[in-house]
Amino acid sequence: MVELHKVDVVYEDGTKGLKDLDIHIDRGELIYITGNSGAGKTSLLRLLYGDLMPARGVVKLEKKNIGHLKSANVAYLRRDIGVVFQDFKLLEDETVYDNLKLPLEIFYLNKTIIQERIYSLLKQLDLFTHRDFLVRKLSGGEKQRIALARALINDPMLLLADEPTGNLDIKNADKVMDILLNKSKKGTTTLIATHDKRIIKEYPGRIIYLEHGKLTYDSAGGRKIQNA
Repeated sequence: MVELHKVDVVYEDGTKGLKDLDIHIDRGELIYITGNSGAGKTSLLRLLYGDLMPARGVVKLEKKNIGHLKSANVAYLRRDIGVVFQDFKLLEDETVYDNLKLPLEIFYLNKTIIQERIYSLLKQLDLFTHRDFLVRKLSGGEKQRIALARALINDPMLLLADEPTGNLDIKNADKVMDILLNKSKKGTTTLIATHDKRIIKEYPGRIIYLEHGKLTYDSAGGRKIQNA
């Protein structure tokens, strides 16, 4: 599903964000990317989304080498990737419903199917009554859940979520994690960058620990990475 081999990422200022990463991820895995601030968690997610390109090494998604794809092909690949970054990137002056409708319209689905998908996700996230609210009227936690709903609305093969429970109370964080776990069981490969030790403990998954851009621990096989 996802393969990284000897991958470096270098930022515009010349700093290495990721160093010599070797990771293999199977379809349907639920993976926590953890580590201190600045460890490279968000950079890893951006790399898999095609928002950052490797300075060295190979990144493959469904056997496609992301580094060799043209911009148009990267955009096409993203149709199968759901993302939740910390800035949300929602349309603030549009309604919740319209924010969720937009990514569905590129698939030319009819209005009934679009409505069914949107209503189903909003009910799961306890936001059905907010469907006609303008996004700018929502709280930070509500926006976070809408961003997650938008990421999931197309049933992506890969979900990349940066601190998806960061602004949520325990009740709503558990709702989000229940949905993500269910999606993972149905085959969506799910990578979650998080500091939240509680959800890692209560919703077991594979743990990848980054330190200064390097992989220092991978719970697949209980491996501590040598020479990290």
